[in-house]
Amino acid sequence: MRAMLTKAITRRGFVAASAATAALAASGATLSGCASGSEDSRAYAAQVVNTQCSACPKQCGYAAYVVDSAIDKVVGTGANPYAAGTLCARGYGSATASYGEGRLTTPLHLNAAGFYDEVSWDEAIAGIAEGLAGIVAQNGPQAIAAITNGTSTADWYVTRLLAALGSSNSYVNALASNISVASGLALATGYSAYEPDYANASVVVVLGASTVDAPDPGTVAALEQAREAGAQVVMVDSRMSQAASLATRYIGVNAGTELALVLALARELLGNEELATAAVQTMADLDVWQAAIASCTPQWASEITGVPADTIVGLAQDLAQAAPAACIDLSWMALFGGSYANTGELARAVALANTVLGCWNVPGGAYLARPIDWSGSAFSPLAVAAPDITAEQAPLAAGGSAATLLRLAHEGQVQGLVLVDANVVAEYPDPDYVTEALKACALSVAITPWMTETAGKCTYVLPEKLWAESAQLPTVAGAKAPMLVVSGQVIEPAVDGARSVAEIATALASALGVGAAFPATVDEAAEALCEAVGVGYAGALQVGSCALGEAAFGGEEPAGVVAWPTASGKVECASAAADAAGVSAVPVWVAPDATIPDADTFRLTTGNQAVLFAEELTGLAPLQAIAAEYGLDGVWINAGKAREAGIQDGDKVVVANDRYAAPAVAHVTQLIEPQAAYMACHYGAADDAGQAGLGVCQAKFAPFALEVGYGAPLLQESLVTITKAGA
Repeated sequence: MRAMLTKAITRRGFVAASAATAALAASGATLSGCASGSEDSRAYAAQVVNTQCSACPKQCGYAAYVVDSAIDKVVGTGANPYAAGTLCARGYGSATASYGEGRLTTPLHLNAAGFYDEVSWDEAIAGIAEGLAGIVAQNGPQAIAAITNGTSTADWYVTRLLAALGSSNSYVNALASNISVASGLALATGYSAYEPDYANASVVVVLGASTVDAPDPGTVAALEQAREAGAQVVMVDSRMSQAASLATRYIGVNAGTELALVLALARELLGNEELATAAVQTMADLDVWQAAIASCTPQWASEITGVPADTIVGLAQDLAQAAPAACIDLSWMALFGGSYANTGELARAVALANTVLGCWNVPGGAYLARPIDWSGSAFSPLAVAAPDITAEQAPLAAGGSAATLLRLAHEGQVQGLVLVDANVVAEYPDPDYVTEALKACALSVAITPWMTETAGKCTYVLPEKLWAESAQLPTVAGAKAPMLVVSGQVIEPAVDGARSVAEIATALASALGVGAAFPATVDEAAEALCEAVGVGYAGALQVGSCALGEAAFGGEEPAGVVAWPTASGKVECASAAADAAGVSAVPVWVAPDATIPDADTFRLTTGNQAVLFAEELTGLAPLQAIAAEYGLDGVWINAGKAREAGIQDGDKVVVANDRYAAPAVAHVTQLIEPQAAYMACHYGAADDAGQAGLGVCQAKFAPFALEVGYGAPLLQESLVTITKAGA
């Protein structure tokens, strides 16, 4: 068995790896002072507009200080649970996006010769509307679909447009990274997300934090508070990422084997009579699952994960002793993008293990994110009779599967596709396959501020206003103390020819004869949504984030008491839907798809970095500069394995498999397990040189394969060799 890195972490133990985020101030250097709330003491003539960051799905709230029609400073909203008074590097860097180079200025239409012609907005709207109407008339509404970036306005308007045309095929691009986690949790609990109460926890076990690399500022603050209070914060990962600097302990694990660890922990927890007795009251078919994992001993898990058996036993004992102020974290900070063939089952197992701990909705445990019922709004969701087109191939996917949609487009079942800030060619496995899927559509529309890899393959390209350039619909942040977050227009559009996604969707609706289903303005819709949950829109704009009362969720739930929205009214250990989808009825061990055949082969893992989230952000000069200065585009390789191959830190290497080969710079480190390599997912999408010569595209090494039942793209399931260039 290989020796794994299992060690305690000191405050100074991760200084080198944290250097890039220490440079986040540089990402705001083009502003006249990006500051946190604690620095906001000087008074000067500025208009203050509350809005949200759109750099990642957390959408932290912040106040933008506008001077001479330009953003001068951004300050994270103190009341916002994600921002907690500041922003991360991504947020500060993206605040400069409006002034970035290369923004689209006019609609484009792909001509028969394969080149783009500039067209007017009237021509573009008329052409797209005619195309959508023709597809619906010939193939039915199931043949049209959309993938959005998941921001509130894009999701609401595009989903509403499709629904008005009879289609329910609207999917969230960011969810492709998290669909297995959300769906596995929903299968077991009926809820698709939860929020660990880090600040009050006694023990938190975080799985796979390197897929995000650094959490939102609110989580950072809560973890610091937990550590200061003496809590155990245990990071379990194949790579000791920057997030590990927030932990008290790091446990190295073979990539993709976290499920085995959780099954062994659950088996040990169920051996605790007090926990097991309480669990019977809230868990259906617990005896079935307990029998299924009886052989999942710590010794068994050790052989798979590389974690010593006594470490597993000790961790289970720590969790049991701390319960209910203890949980296993598989939320935003953990495994967002953890697309292995077993991620959905890992999520189910984590949900069940947390239920055994009794941690749900209690201080120090984890709070379930309750959905809001918007049906009381003046613009309630439009009903659509037909199921989404991905339901048959991805029956377990909560909210549908964008990756499965691309497969169906590749097969010719989808003829019209609208993409809003969804750079699927750069971000999904096998860019060539995704390109073929777009070309198979009779009509494809990219709504984007920039000519991305995906936009360059579409029939129409529409220049989009950035988030700060128009008013937006409200979002909900947090689970323990949920807030409604609103966003006003911060600045005038930097590009005269750009339109917001709301304006585009409304214009298309009018051209298609369904305009009556849409509000006249975004402000009108935002006001109606706020009123539906008892919040005044005008007042909310003044503060940015407002607390939501229990009425917004259908009534108050006593602490620790959960109304489980499942068929049994309990947490369900067994799932008939999972069984029917070809997945085990109860969560059991499932190995990753890609099996490492020899000592010279690596599993190529990936994830987001502290300064980046989506590939588009790599083009922003402040973030690009940080990535270049700190070599964030290199490939991580274990120091021992590098020594065997004659590779030193900074060497040029060749990363290769039967799908792709590309040069990269080696980052030699002891902070990754021996048979895993790591390459961030942001670089090299446009060509082999990448953005400004940065990195290579990790997705090119991965086949277009999806997790059974869940429909998640398996970005982590690729094997590569790494050799010294010229050797």
